[in-house]
Amino acid sequence: MSVATGLHCRMCDTTIPESDFRLACPKCEEPLEVGYDLREMKEVLQQAPVAYSSQSFLEQWRAILPIEDPELINVVSLGEPQTPLVKSSRLGERFGAGDLRLKLEMGPTLSLKDRGTSLCALKALELGYDTICVASSGNNAASVAAYAARAGLESVVFIQRNTSPAKVFKCLVYGARVVRIDGDMSVACRLCGEMLERHRWMHAGGPNPYRIAAKRTAAYEIVWQLGDRTPDVIVIPCGGSAGIVAAYSGLSEMVEMGILATMPKLAGVQLAACDPVTRAFEEGRESVTPVEKAPSFSDALMNNNPYWGRQALIAARKTGGFFISVSDNEVADAIRDLGSEEGVFTEPAGAVSVAGLRKAIGAGLLPESQCAVCMLTGSGLNAPQAAFESRELPEVVAADVEAVESYLSL
Repeated sequence: MSVATGLHCRMCDTTIPESDFRLACPKCEEPLEVGYDLREMKEVLQQAPVAYSSQSFLEQWRAILPIEDPELINVVSLGEPQTPLVKSSRLGERFGAGDLRLKLEMGPTLSLKDRGTSLCALKALELGYDTICVASSGNNAASVAAYAARAGLESVVFIQRNTSPAKVFKCLVYGARVVRIDGDMSVACRLCGEMLERHRWMHAGGPNPYRIAAKRTAAYEIVWQLGDRTPDVIVIPCGGSAGIVAAYSGLSEMVEMGILATMPKLAGVQLAACDPVTRAFEEGRESVTPVEKAPSFSDALMNNNPYWGRQALIAARKTGGFFISVSDNEVADAIRDLGSEEGVFTEPAGAVSVAGLRKAIGAGLLPESQCAVCMLTGSGLNAPQAAFESRELPEVVAADVEAVESYLSL
């Protein structure tokens, strides 16, 4: 039995039944989230301690998820277990992070999107949908396509014109109907919304309240993985900004249930090329307005009108956190440093968290020698050449040991 109480609007306190699924509040048009009976949730967690599941995080965290039919977990799962929390060996000490942990949010399709999409696909089956759709720069499109294929659903993905070929081919392999729009993400999102008005499809992207419900389990995992230590700050890449809102939801629940004594700071990091939430935070505004995008080597965080922007500002401010922007060069440095110092390969959309932490410490926004968790939200295989100005391969060396010695001495 699910502990969910319906779909809840945090802004006007309206709650509607899950069976009346929609993306926005019927009264104020603000985003909806899943509401929970926290007293019942606390009792469930006390009675049945959370046990690691190699099958799926949906099984592991079933007690706190809005799942009515647990048998559907096997139908949708692609083997998305708890993601690793890796302690930094050297990189954190280099820029004063102290106890730095890296949360490797890279699921079966190589990004954090799988955590949210898996639950969206399950709820689509529960609620009687036969098609799920999304507008995406690439990672979410691939995730939606994969989980739709697994669950026996149809998928329609709207992508912007300049989405990387690697991500497009992933969607095609998973059998999605790929609609490559002549425009940027704002155009793709608009057309996806217009199509939703014509068809009974479930939107499985950022606005879907079940994405937040699933993504908040990453915050629970971090707390369980750290054991008796609470992180001082969790640093989260922000495009549409659902990640920081989900973390705030999960952490707030744990504070209210007495699982956590103190609330960690939440820090959102954006690319300087497209940073509407950072600008709103720095200017003290309560709402986020669209910005003009500048060129960038990453497409995954280039959301100039984030759906969860207002709630992201609340999450940062209520936890004593902040938003910060980083340049492409700072992100490229972080990708290379993570690879050479830690053996971790992440794409730009993940490396922004480490770049942001380093910049925040240098700017005095965070003290040194604390427990910091950086969310790394996608595999470097999604954009393998992003950290290098040149796409040329190393020169060919003659098949001779002396030639190799000469080459290595350079």
